[in-house]
Amino acid sequence: MSALYAEAAGVLEGLFRRSGGLKSLTYDEKIKSKRNCFALVCQTLRYKPLLDELINAVPELTKLLKKSSGKKPKNDGAQRALYYIAIYDLLFGKDKKIQGGGFVKKQVMANQNALKTALVRLKIKKKVATEEELLPEENRISHAIKLPRYARINTLLVKESIADIADIRTALGLPEDLIFEMDPHVNDLIVFPAGTELHTHPSVINGKLILQDKASCFSAFVLQGERGFDDHGDVIDACAAPGNKTSHAAMLVARKQSSRPIKVFAFDRSATRLDLLKRRMVSAGADKIVEPCLQSFLDIDVNDPKYQNVSAILLDPSCSGSGMSNRLDHLLELASMKQGFEDPSEHDEQDSSSNEVQARLQSLADFQLEALKKAFTFPNVNRIAYSTCSIFEKENEEVVIAALRASEEAGTPFHLVKALPTWPRRGIVIDGLSNDQADYLVRANGLEDGTNGFFVAYFERSNNLKRKREKTEAQKERKKRKRKALQERKKALTDES
Repeated sequence: MSALYAEAAGVLEGLFRRSGGLKSLTYDEKIKSKRNCFALVCQTLRYKPLLDELINAVPELTKLLKKSSGKKPKNDGAQRALYYIAIYDLLFGKDKKIQGGGFVKKQVMANQNALKTALVRLKIKKKVATEEELLPEENRISHAIKLPRYARINTLLVKESIADIADIRTALGLPEDLIFEMDPHVNDLIVFPAGTELHTHPSVINGKLILQDKASCFSAFVLQGERGFDDHGDVIDACAAPGNKTSHAAMLVARKQSSRPIKVFAFDRSATRLDLLKRRMVSAGADKIVEPCLQSFLDIDVNDPKYQNVSAILLDPSCSGSGMSNRLDHLLELASMKQGFEDPSEHDEQDSSSNEVQARLQSLADFQLEALKKAFTFPNVNRIAYSTCSIFEKENEEVVIAALRASEEAGTPFHLVKALPTWPRRGIVIDGLSNDQADYLVRANGLEDGTNGFFVAYFERSNNLKRKREKTEAQKERKKRKRKALQERKKALTDES
């Protein structure tokens, strides 16, 4: 077995066991051939549904995989994942051969004729000419979504005028031939053509330009950019790492004219992730505003005097990540979700996998609801932005309606307020959620909206809404009186003349 196969098998087995994401597992310091490992795992994931069909057509391999699937991963790689990688490389890899040697290679090579025969039969049965056409639509290369490259101007560090495109080009040192435009929905967000490489640009390296997907900017913008102009309270970022939303929130509160410095408390229970957040805050010039806290948001004492000035919470909890358009590790979950609708008598192992996914989604939704209910209990919090990068109603609308019911029952009622009113795609009507309430919610579709899939719900405390309405009515009345007085003065001047 080659060293590359061992690394790729370890990553793939980690994905099977859901012990991490594709990037976090691949870019672990233990992985030496990161680029090659990432590419091999990505391709194996793309072909996995087809590999499953071919393996099921070869009884000997089916037995071997069932036997290896129950084993715990070893330091030199997981055997089950190794079979997938070896079969992928033999049938669909660039050189159509298995690297290295070992038991797995011996078993696969002993069954290579049966595998190749099964592949030919499958093409004939489905009347296709290429292996790519045998893949589910979402796994095909043609289905890959080319999103624009988004980058947020970090006004914590960009002090120059950015009134127009020419100013932005000068302030950020962008070349004259680089085409870009400003986003119509989120302030300070630049839209570059898909594929624009900016990672090594000086403005990105020095923190003046932050690479951040458009949808990822929604929650902080809704909380502090679109609303909350007169809110000078502190902010909690409940599940903060790695920190792009945190630095965005810090940038927006830094613009407010306040008699006291506004803080952003950034919580994460992982020391490793919090260290990454700290580095990003320094890079973004937000370290004087953001206070990193190594603690689970769920464990905060809401009556701690430290948080008495907190009036807004940004809650972007752990989620399935199903809205991330080009995240290949999510193909595992999509496949399992689909298999849940098939005949379980024919797919016992797949049905079990689907049940695992459903259980994981439920576990995530339970955590999300618990976190949102916790946010409602802060005595001085009046505004909350809840967001996920999920496409599933279970993590989105279902959490929202359950949280609203819970807040009403607990005597801390919050209401939905319409977020991003100019954004066209709204929430989904489900049982317990009215048409109007669904219209208050924001959804982004990775296939059609030029951004990753995303969901945002914005809440305000009910008595806060009442105060705002009263304040708005009072302002309208004052303006009405001023207009009337002005008209009377004009009339008096006209009569005198």
